[in-house]
Amino acid sequence: MFLFLTQITAATVPTLPVVIDRPCYEDYNGNVLCGPCPLGVEYGSYGCAPPIPPEPCANANNDYSKCKSPKIDVVFVIDSTGSMADEIRSVKYHIKQITQKVQLGYPQPKVRIGVVTYRDYPLEEDEYVTQESGLTTDVNDALLFVENIVANGGGDTPEAVEAGLDEALNMWWDNEARKIIFLIGDAPPHGVGSSDGSYQNGPPGWYTYKDYVKDAIEENIRIFTISGSGMDSIGVRIWKEIAYETNGVYYPLSYERVPVERHFREEQIDPVYMAEARAAPDYDYATDSIEVNNLGTVAEKAIMQEAQAAGVIYDAQPVVEVIPEEIVLPEVVEPEPRRTEPVAEKSWWDNFLAWVVFWK
Repeated sequence: MFLFLTQITAATVPTLPVVIDRPCYEDYNGNVLCGPCPLGVEYGSYGCAPPIPPEPCANANNDYSKCKSPKIDVVFVIDSTGSMADEIRSVKYHIKQITQKVQLGYPQPKVRIGVVTYRDYPLEEDEYVTQESGLTTDVNDALLFVENIVANGGGDTPEAVEAGLDEALNMWWDNEARKIIFLIGDAPPHGVGSSDGSYQNGPPGWYTYKDYVKDAIEENIRIFTISGSGMDSIGVRIWKEIAYETNGVYYPLSYERVPVERHFREEQIDPVYMAEARAAPDYDYATDSIEVNNLGTVAEKAIMQEAQAAGVIYDAQPVVEVIPEEIVLPEVVEPEPRRTEPVAEKSWWDNFLAWVVFWK
């Protein structure tokens, strides 16, 4: 009897969350997914109820000057191994633009950006495991860090995912801020059944990605997982689990080949990067094109939704009351009439002399 009960119990405990028990929603790529209902997606048709927005703090004239600015902390955790060149490029091209757009709302949110890059452990990678740029309000600092990321190395299929999460979770997060991590990669962590060369039993050390997921839940940090084109089925499963557990969203990136000049024009990317794009490994000379993805769009919408949930409004411009200055006209002073001396009447002799001179 004991063995029978044990077998039944073991059979009814899922190893991963049963996502079909949660409401379904449509992601930004048009995919219908099941899991926690994220903010700002298509509601109604998929059984999700929209969040209750906070009471607006602006007055009737949309004056937000006395509103407290919401805080948003965002950390990009990026796999920087050899296959991630176009994803890194997308972060580089869009990180400053995203921050500027998010700050166009009212009241203007205070956004801090951090970046972590990870590769693999020493038996598979000889350059570094992780590098990081801490949370800062100066997006140029974050951009400079991303500009120096080079996609290289990596060894076997799995990468040091948990090491990247460790760096991100140990940053100086603001407890008053809404906290987001974008986990961007195309390979699963070690020890989960993927093609593992050196760490089949898991990463070195005590912690696995599951431990960091628990830490994120405790710190109220949402993890949005974004998978690149090379992600295997095990990696997709892990990425969905991480997003599900932390009330984030999983996004598989979509790709297309686009002419360089059109891409830069439509995405409003700084032309300073155009020469770099034409030197990239995926550049096609015949069509003057590169492979692009929708990472920038996904990240921008996710962050703006967090801002909206904090009370930021993007669809209404503030009406600033302009008080006209009092116009003081200068005193008009009438000019004095010009004095003229009286003209003496000419005698007949003067007229005669003038006549003689004229006919001379």
